[in-house]
Amino acid sequence: MPTGNVINRNFEEMFNIGVRFEIPFFQRGYAWEQRQWKKLFEDIQTEVIENVSNNNFEDEEHFFGPIVILEKISQHPSLKKFLVIDGQQRITTVYLLLAVLRKLLEGKAHLSPEAQKYISELDKYLKNNVSGSDDYFKLKVFSTKGDRLPTFKTVFNSNPNSPHLGEDQLLYNPLENKIDAFVKYAQKYLRNMDVPTLWQWCQAILKSLKIVWIPLDETKDDAQAIFESLNDAGMPLSASELLCNYIFRPLTNDITNEHEKLHNEKWLAARSAVGEANFEEYLRDLFSMGEKKRVGKERRMYVHFKIKNKKLSAVTATQTLEKVFDYTNVYNQILKPIQYPPANPDIKKLLIAINATNMTSIYPFLMGLLKTLEHSSITEQEAIEILHETYVLLIRRKITSLSVTKYDTFFPSLLDRIVNEPDKVRAFQKQIQTEQLWVADQIFEDAFTTKELYNSRELNFSRHVLQELDKSMQPFGEYPDYSTIYTIEHILPQTLNDHWKTYLVADALHYSLPTITNTIGNLCLNSQPANSSFGQKPYIEKQVAYTDISALARDVKKRTVTWNIAAIELRSKDLAQQALQIWKWKI
Repeated sequence: MPTGNVINRNFEEMFNIGVRFEIPFFQRGYAWEQRQWKKLFEDIQTEVIENVSNNNFEDEEHFFGPIVILEKISQHPSLKKFLVIDGQQRITTVYLLLAVLRKLLEGKAHLSPEAQKYISELDKYLKNNVSGSDDYFKLKVFSTKGDRLPTFKTVFNSNPNSPHLGEDQLLYNPLENKIDAFVKYAQKYLRNMDVPTLWQWCQAILKSLKIVWIPLDETKDDAQAIFESLNDAGMPLSASELLCNYIFRPLTNDITNEHEKLHNEKWLAARSAVGEANFEEYLRDLFSMGEKKRVGKERRMYVHFKIKNKKLSAVTATQTLEKVFDYTNVYNQILKPIQYPPANPDIKKLLIAINATNMTSIYPFLMGLLKTLEHSSITEQEAIEILHETYVLLIRRKITSLSVTKYDTFFPSLLDRIVNEPDKVRAFQKQIQTEQLWVADQIFEDAFTTKELYNSRELNFSRHVLQELDKSMQPFGEYPDYSTIYTIEHILPQTLNDHWKTYLVADALHYSLPTITNTIGNLCLNSQPANSSFGQKPYIEKQVAYTDISALARDVKKRTVTWNIAAIELRSKDLAQQALQIWKWKI
């Protein structure tokens, strides 16, 4: 870290000139949250305002961290331009906070003759007095990545006259934008303060918050490398933010700003398409396609990409961005097949079923398969058959409780090994046999009969298996509305009352009863209201009360037996025969 010309400064000095503190493209968007805002506000109140004497805010100092900057040639002759290499979150928060204070003072101007003077004073620190075709030059703190429009609206309470307005409006979502969230938080915190107190806050921010001003030398210092090394001291960059910076490094052009268009139309569009919460997992699955092993989570994903692309060219970077955007459609079909249904209803049905297994490690394979289908390199029938075999594999291994750790090494490159084969289904089966993932009928039948299907941590999977069984037992393929009969009923209760203990005789003390109670033979589907009424009622009463809508419930109603371990095991065996037909290998 360079140390030449390092000085202490306050925000009054920094904002009291025509200046443009620009957040460089490799920085993230505004990211501070309530934890950081609360700490700042408490510090201003307790460390500055409560300690100041006679309003001499110049004498009360509170250290607010370093700001690392790089001076650049400005596009506007009357403005000094600095890139903010470190300290973006602090300088942006202070700038927005001053804007919020100004707006609150405007709302209280009728209460104090001093208010208008304070407002005019704040304008010097918030607004550049410039004219031209782009109002964004009026901002003293300027960012991209969806932040400049809400910043401008916060400071000026209007939209800018700018050639960038249209694209910024497409990026701007008031419900998700962190700048709007901060403005709401600050307004709520400060709104009940009177005019003198609001001005005290302004003085404390401008005069008392001290930063260490650290300038870089462009001829000697790598601004982006310094930024990444400093970042971990604050809010660490996420893997996707690091990846974005790395991909755009060969594309960034401060003169043409063409990288902004790529960023908006590819990177941000992809993040919006899959949802911010899913974006890093999407990238992980995308970059796992064709690999020997599924890429690791979080920063391991970034490191993997960086190692594979040590000398990333502009062409490769652009191709990567095209790919990041291009695969969002198939990812959404896999993740949310009901919301984003594939054109083929059989594929939709299989993706819904595969989702019920909760095996996300197969996503790289599924993404490649659906994209290959999209490019017509395989037929719809081939895709359907491969998806069916995948589904059978996942169900059989999950029911049998066999290890799934091999999935991370098996699935990422599986498509490459079968896509050029004349019989792709046989090729798929050969691969799972070679890797010893195949589950034979007898092993599956035994597990289906004896292992616990009911698992409170995997209710969706348990419910899925029961619903598929129920469908297979319905006459003429006419299915009930399973959204009304989705509750799993234990015929023999999980907790026995005195009646059931007497009824079961010796079985009540059998060592395997807790396991048997959760096997398929003791389960059926009922509506939630009905299920809550069954509880520990005797078997005969339950039989009468069970719905006729569910085939599984009807199956219980016709069994005139003592409901004990033997009866449960017999029903498990009967249902296992049904399961062998539902989850049957194609060949």
